[in-house]
Amino acid sequence: MALKLQHELKQQLSSLSDSLGGNLPLDGAVLKALPSGTTSALAHSYGHSAWSFTAKINALDQNHKPVAYLLKYVAGDIGRHQLKGEFIGMAELHRLAPEMVPRPIAQGKLEVASPATYFLLIEFKNFIPGLPDAAKLGARLAALHERSESPDGKFGFHVQTYDGARLQAIAPDSSWTSFFSKLLAEAYRQDAETNGVWPELALVHSRVQSHLIPRLIGVLESEGRTVKPTLIHGDLWEGNIGVDADTGDPWIFDCAAYYAHNEMELGIWRAQRHQMNAERFRLEYRKHFRESEPADEWDDRIILYSAKTNFMHSACCKGSTARESRKSAFESMLLLVRKYVPADDSLNDC
Repeated sequence: MALKLQHELKQQLSSLSDSLGGNLPLDGAVLKALPSGTTSALAHSYGHSAWSFTAKINALDQNHKPVAYLLKYVAGDIGRHQLKGEFIGMAELHRLAPEMVPRPIAQGKLEVASPATYFLLIEFKNFIPGLPDAAKLGARLAALHERSESPDGKFGFHVQTYDGARLQAIAPDSSWTSFFSKLLAEAYRQDAETNGVWPELALVHSRVQSHLIPRLIGVLESEGRTVKPTLIHGDLWEGNIGVDADTGDPWIFDCAAYYAHNEMELGIWRAQRHQMNAERFRLEYRKHFRESEPADEWDDRIILYSAKTNFMHSACCKGSTARESRKSAFESMLLLVRKYVPADDSLNDC
């Protein structure tokens, strides 16, 4: 239902934009949310997003200098929760790394829209095509992670955030092992809900929960070791990273933020569908943020963390795209179960 509403909204706005030569009228709520003194605000459709309609606002600031903002619309109740979570997450990330995260301006509900529609207003950055510089991205992302401190010392987030069009299981938890177990279980559940139960995948996932997570993740919190809750972007694929047209610096946006083990951020860089899976990105990050102990299990942890993003991607999709993502999750988990879990005859046919 949520995706149907969003499709209808995008069709309405696209048709309206086409009829006005590419321009879009601005709702009163958006005009009120612009910084004080802003004048001559004009909007036009801009960019592409799978889960929202995006536009660029060109205006003059209080000193009559050109200024631009990115505007995002999401329809229905999902828009209310999704954009609130994104706004608060972006605000936290911007506070920690203003040199890397565009400033969120406002979020709210449009005054005139059917279906009910919500907006997010963000500082606009001009990007050029291409992947970010791995060295710059690794250094700045590690610095952001180093600066972060969970307000209550727990993993999770105080408002609901979304990975794509799907909510994440991010209720606060003092244990990373427990938190990750629930995070992965919910991602798996949503995939099965969308694409149906795959018996072999169900079996492997059950072994991951009962044996692999206690062994591979639990060891991080054993023998005196601890995991620091770190604020992560949560969906850091190349589509959510821009390269500044003037400086070449990386900017990150469209977050799915929560406090996690910092290495969780790198899980999506192991997803085969993304260009960010190139090893240089992970290695550059590791130069600035030392891996958790046991260090020799660093890459295996990241492979396991990638299962969450693969399940969430599959849960948002159907057909061949979903099949590839859930197949990747299955293969990576099976590989790890066979490596870390005692021999289990029930997996012989997987």
